[in-house]
Amino acid sequence: MLALVVSPEAIYGGVGVSVETLGTLAAICAQGTPVFVVTNRGVSEGVAFQLGQHGIGYIQTSGRQGGQPIRDIAVSLGIQPHDVMVLAVNEVDMQMAKTGGAILIAASWSTDRRIVGLGMKVDSIDQLREVIDVTKGWTGNWWYSGQGSSYEVRALVDLSSKYVSDDQAVFARKVTNTAKNGGARLVALLAVTCRSMMMDGVLTGKLFWGVYPSSSSANNDTEVLSDFVQRLRTSASNVHFAKRGQPLFIRHANSVKRSTSFGGDRTDPGNQIETLHLNPEYRTQLKGRNVLVIDDCTTYGVSFAVAAAFLYAAGASHVVGIALGKFGNRLSHTTIKISSDPFVPVGRDGYEVVSAENFNGSTNVNAQSVLQAIIS
Repeated sequence: MLALVVSPEAIYGGVGVSVETLGTLAAICAQGTPVFVVTNRGVSEGVAFQLGQHGIGYIQTSGRQGGQPIRDIAVSLGIQPHDVMVLAVNEVDMQMAKTGGAILIAASWSTDRRIVGLGMKVDSIDQLREVIDVTKGWTGNWWYSGQGSSYEVRALVDLSSKYVSDDQAVFARKVTNTAKNGGARLVALLAVTCRSMMMDGVLTGKLFWGVYPSSSSANNDTEVLSDFVQRLRTSASNVHFAKRGQPLFIRHANSVKRSTSFGGDRTDPGNQIETLHLNPEYRTQLKGRNVLVIDDCTTYGVSFAVAAAFLYAAGASHVVGIALGKFGNRLSHTTIKISSDPFVPVGRDGYEVVSAENFNGSTNVNAQSVLQAIIS
């Protein structure tokens, strides 16, 4: 079950309460998602009556920005705070969501500076209803969750091996297209990713977000998933890194495009290590950080192994690799030690592959079925 929390500012239109907005919120309630209007100041008796007539809960409480209403609502419904969505129109809405551990979705019509800067946005209450419709079956479980001795890997959806069926290939393209095209489906994809991260506990400690670069990256933060990750970062956490326009990784030379290369050992990380380094912009920023590295797809897991090696050499505390999709059943955990400066190109004598082993991982079939609905 999901729940939705809004403030009075979300339901007012023109000179009074928007009948259309109340009708949409009532429809959301009728479809099994409880809706609450939460406010510090309260509303008039007439508005409170209207809310009750539409089956919408009403909570007046002081200091809602501390997040307690989110926790109270979750307890009353027998759900977790990350099962609550907050539509943010103002800064207090945003604070309530973030301190309460809820999923934060911004109203794109807001003029509040802090809300304008958020990445997970809907254009209308109707679009929010669509987002809820396609995400309410999401359990919060990843398709794949793997725990290695030095880093972890998560994947949202199962894709294929190299020899794919047409349906699987189409599905793989749809995942990427969803990230590119925007709209309710992108918000839904962001929401389920955010909810899974919250449920999994990876959004803790001093966070740092980064995108694993493509084989011929322009190093200007214009990867397919750059915008997706920036949207996710601003909605799911309070951290500012990696900054927009300053990618975490620099591809100083083109690497072999592993997804289309049929020769060589695709588990060998050498080419990736020797064509990559960390952005010197973050030389003093990575120590002690829990780093989330996002990639579109993973097969053997080389990108996450290489990313972890560079990040640990820079002093990172923990690394989690998150892929939108996972191909096949060949993911391995590789421990790599980088002995030279990770912020400049690393030569062949600057690293060592210490060990390689299978991941201790698990899968969840429901996760794939819900993702298929989101990107259909």
